Amino acid sequence: MKSPLSFVDLRTNISNHMSLSFEAEGFSPLVGKIFAHLLFASNPVSLQEMAEELGVTKAAISVQVRTLEKHMMCHKLPTSSNRKDYYYIADDFSMASVHSTITKLQSIRKLIESTLGVYSNLDAVEEFERPAHDVSKRRFIEMQALHEMFLERLVGFEEEWELRREKLFSNMD
Repeated sequence: MKSPLSFVDLRTNISNHMSLSFEAEGFSPLVGKIFAHLLFASNPVSLQEMAEELGVTKAAISVQVRTLEKHMMCHKLPTSSNRKDYYYIADDFSMASVHSTITKLQSIRKLIESTLGVYSNLDAVEEFERPAHDVSKRRFIEMQALHEMFLERLVGFEEEWELRREKLFSNMD
């Protein structure tokens, strides 16, 4: 990201980056734009306000903001007196992202363990299949070890983050 010339440029660059990042993860690019908009919002924002700011329909915002809610990246305020729904970014959206990554790693680990269980229960491997069998089993064993290492290193991560997060702004109070 090049150095922005103004705060507006910064917001635009972040919005474009978030759009591409969320799209790379399989989400609509609009999810990234909504996330960036909420990231810069100093107060909760209505669906209509987001739609106007981002130049899309309120319906499109409504559909895509649910994705952020589902992944704990934003929250909806209880319906206010004007019947509008307002959204704000989660207090610790970064940790929500880490939780999502941990869940993915655990899911992959289960698949790997299941696959290795199948290897152990194979009735017979033909001689011509032996090289493919051996190399693929080795690869699954390596994947299992790597995922275990990742998950082991993440134990206690949330608690460590909370301590560091408290220190970030303790001098400002």
